[in-house]
Amino acid sequence: MNNFTIKQIADELGAEAFGDLNLEISGVNTPSKASTNELALAMDPSYEEALNSSDAITAIVWPGADWKKLGLSAGIIAPRSRYVLSGVTHLFEKKLEIIDGIDSSAIVSESAILGKNVSIGAFTIIGERVKIGDNAKIFSHTTISEDSIIGENALIYSGVRIGARIRVGNNFICQSNTVIGVDGFSYVTPKPGAVEEAKSTGKITASSRTEGFERINSLGTVIIGENVEIGANTAIDRGTIENTIIGDGCKLDNLVHIGHNVNIGNTCLICGQVGIAGSSIIGDRVVLGGQVGIADHISIGSDVIVAGKSGISSNVPSGRVMMGNPAMRMDLNIESYKAIRRLPRILAKFTKIEELISKDK
Repeated sequence: MNNFTIKQIADELGAEAFGDLNLEISGVNTPSKASTNELALAMDPSYEEALNSSDAITAIVWPGADWKKLGLSAGIIAPRSRYVLSGVTHLFEKKLEIIDGIDSSAIVSESAILGKNVSIGAFTIIGERVKIGDNAKIFSHTTISEDSIIGENALIYSGVRIGARIRVGNNFICQSNTVIGVDGFSYVTPKPGAVEEAKSTGKITASSRTEGFERINSLGTVIIGENVEIGANTAIDRGTIENTIIGDGCKLDNLVHIGHNVNIGNTCLICGQVGIAGSSIIGDRVVLGGQVGIADHISIGSDVIVAGKSGISSNVPSGRVMMGNPAMRMDLNIESYKAIRRLPRILAKFTKIEELISKDK
């Protein structure tokens, strides 16, 4: 890992520095564990005690911190701590190594078109007529199937499976073992089945019993925009007829499932274990907390935030903060939760009132 001076780090972050700007830093650490050559990440006043007791002589500190009183020789001021942290992690990241060029064990179709400076790891398979943009890095045991297009500067980790006819924009990052372009979960019964009967009547009778399901094949594909990042073990279904679409700038966490025909807007943040059922439409700048479930054919507007473990079963207009299952406006959900917590006390009061009434009788 390269060493950086305090000045170099501050310039890279566009942040204000203080003290001896020529001090060299070999890495970063938490305030309690930072050594004399590491930059302590003390970006909040709550870290003051830990910083005072550590060996660190340099730190990223909160605005207004008395760095001399903290015993520091140099450091950087973080007006927005997590944003500064983002820059620091980029600077000190330990990059995974991949060979330049194509590993001898990789299988690349003669009809594939590779851009400049493309690296392909061991046991990776690149299918017929695949196009891969400049500077792409594709790690081992990855498969990219026929007629797919991968943009420039892609970083695709080991074990990723990209199906046929997928379109991926520039600056794509995909973590290990994700699968893009699997068949959608679409089946139909020869006659109206139990689910259809339950939806229409609220009952299940013998007349709706079925002996099997017929597959509806997925003829569409998946289109992924620019600057998209996808976490590990995520599954994205291709569309049935229309394509599944993920807009520019979206970030998907691990273990996310995107159903067939789903259309996700730009700059959305989708946290771990979220499931979006088929044909739902998500607007721009939507944040879905962990384990959020969205029913099929739901429309969610732009600038919506959905709290973790919420269940969305009806359309959500733009600008809402939603919570609960079934999800409702956050303020209403909090009031409902408070009311539920009061129920034992209310029931106890009713019991006492009933006892008093009974005695009067």
